[in-house]
Amino acid sequence: MNAWVSISLDVIMIGLLLAGLMQAIRLSRHLSTLRASRLEMERFVQEFNSTVLRAEAGIKGLKQAARDSGDDLEKLVEKATMLRDELQFIVESADQIASRLSQTATSAVRPTVVQKAEGGTSGMAEMKTEASTKPGLHAVPKGPEPKSGAPSSKAEKELLQALQKLS
Repeated sequence: MNAWVSISLDVIMIGLLLAGLMQAIRLSRHLSTLRASRLEMERFVQEFNSTVLRAEAGIKGLKQAARDSGDDLEKLVEKATMLRDELQFIVESADQIASRLSQTATSAVRPTVVQKAEGGTSGMAEMKTEASTKPGLHAVPKGPEPKSGAPSSKAEKELLQALQKLS
């Protein structure tokens, strides 16, 4: 009996040793897979790091490009503002010149109309007949020339030409 107990204990021990050996083999396989995964993970981290560095460099480049284009845009806006101011000044000057020309033309027409009206006929009818009988007489007379004898600016010249074409 003692021998049976001893043999059965030996068989149990052999079984446990075989089970332990199987677990050790399985654990060894898992460890080798884990090592391979670790190497793969290291490669992934290195690739990810290089990708992050490239992305950071790209972002810096984009920021610099945005700053440059912003500066260029700011310069263009400043130029546009200056041009707008200049154009506004030109328009105001042209309005003043046009109103002066209009006043001059109106004052040049009024004395003729008043003199004709005092003569007993209608001023407008008289002007029409006068304009049709006298060559070179226009319904809208030329305004007085500036002191120098010629219009001083291109705008004045163009306005005078437009008034002459209308008459």
